[in-house]
Amino acid sequence: MAADDHSKAPSWPGWAAAAAGRRRFGLELQSPFAEYVVSNRKPIETRGYDLPTGLLSSDGRQVKIEILQSKKGEDGVSAIPNRVSIGSRSKGSSLKRIGWCTFTRSFRYTSRAQFEADANKHLVDPASKYGWSEERPMYGWVVGSRGGCASDEENVACTAVRRMRSLFELHMKPTILVTGASGMLGRALHRLLLSNSSSEYNVIGTGHSRLQVDHYPNYFSDTKAKAEPVELHHLNLLDFDATTKFLNKHRPDVIVHCAAERYPDAFETKLEESIKLNVESTKHLARECKRLASDSDTARPYLIYLSTSYVFDGGAVSGVHPPYQPQSKAHPINNYGKSKWEGECAVREILNASGAGGRGIIARVPLLYGEDCCDLSESPALEMMKVFLPSASQTTTKKKIDHWALRFPTSTEDVSQVLKLMIDRVLDDTLDGGTYHIASPYGATKYDLMKMQAKLLNILTERVDGRTEGNSGGPPKDSAPRPQCTQLDCTDTWKALGMEAFEFVSLQSGMERALRGFPQRFG
Repeated sequence: MAADDHSKAPSWPGWAAAAAGRRRFGLELQSPFAEYVVSNRKPIETRGYDLPTGLLSSDGRQVKIEILQSKKGEDGVSAIPNRVSIGSRSKGSSLKRIGWCTFTRSFRYTSRAQFEADANKHLVDPASKYGWSEERPMYGWVVGSRGGCASDEENVACTAVRRMRSLFELHMKPTILVTGASGMLGRALHRLLLSNSSSEYNVIGTGHSRLQVDHYPNYFSDTKAKAEPVELHHLNLLDFDATTKFLNKHRPDVIVHCAAERYPDAFETKLEESIKLNVESTKHLARECKRLASDSDTARPYLIYLSTSYVFDGGAVSGVHPPYQPQSKAHPINNYGKSKWEGECAVREILNASGAGGRGIIARVPLLYGEDCCDLSESPALEMMKVFLPSASQTTTKKKIDHWALRFPTSTEDVSQVLKLMIDRVLDDTLDGGTYHIASPYGATKYDLMKMQAKLLNILTERVDGRTEGNSGGPPKDSAPRPQCTQLDCTDTWKALGMEAFEFVSLQSGMERALRGFPQRFG
């Protein structure tokens, strides 16, 4: 960055952009004077230079200047670097956003008497370096309105870049909203984005019934790693008014819509509610993205919608067989798959139709497993191991495990890494709206997967054979219909992301990490 970027002239056109809302500025003030301005104890701020006219509020035009508090230091000396990160998880930041004010007038003091007459307004110690001097100009900036920051506003990350002495331009970091951040995939993505939040993003995770989740800094060890409790924002996606208000407040740049009813069998038991969540909430989010984009000069937010390989039927009815490309004909055979397909159609129609801007990203994924699960039931790729928990020791009936359908279990850690690549491309305007596949290439039936898991955990073959048996006679009975194979071809995804391919964790390594600490970890 050129040196003169930190010493803009009062005539710089960028100042005027503040009135139109295209730029945001902040004023550095040492403590306690920053608090005095926000609390109206200091209605005049004094400086040795005139306030650029573009930052003045007048004639019904309000230009808010953020108050950036720095620690008390040496008079007349700024210890603040020309570029500094503030807010969110920026550790050791030298600036803190504590409020805002407007300035209605800037005038030059012409005499010591005039300056000292305002002493109870500007609160300047006459003996300090900020006191009156005939050798330099002295200006008074008259404060108009003012206000403090809400607690969540204080933590919004941005980069402050010095533009003229104590005036900084604030570059707000993009806000990423993750719905369903208490779920298996949402939790992994939220954790990954938070780990990059101080330098890259503002991250907002939402939940409905569970508003505190545990994030683990590393994969589980046998002694169970220490959890970091993380609070989520409450958001009922079925309350459309509340959702609209939430989006208006936070103005996300990207929404990653992970919230869904993702269990096909559970979907059938609460059909109406599940359809509302998977279809109607998606339609509402898509419409809101379109509305918000029309009010923004950045054409944001984008919507990344998580869908499923179950939009395909394995060729049973359609005659279209795997591996499936994004443009392959969809033909879901269960209500869960149908709901996700309807959600896809809504995203395409509202956000990707001609003239809509192409702001909808559809990401299809297969069977997922989490590496941080503490409940085996959370993942169909892990739940088979419940039969080997101490709580199931008295069960005498063999558990039948599907040995008919070929699955492609994929770690939520890997999916999150690819989603982050997509987010970065979207923010750079280098990823087109459309449909993309994210899936591990490693396949297995649930029965073969269970045997691999048992072997990794040194469970004796006699015990495995005594407690389980494979069912290869067809789709599982007494459950929602399932296709035999819905392998996803990810070639188009890697091309769009400018990479040869993504290196997914092997099934063996992924299962080792997902099951560390068994059985104690899983209660």
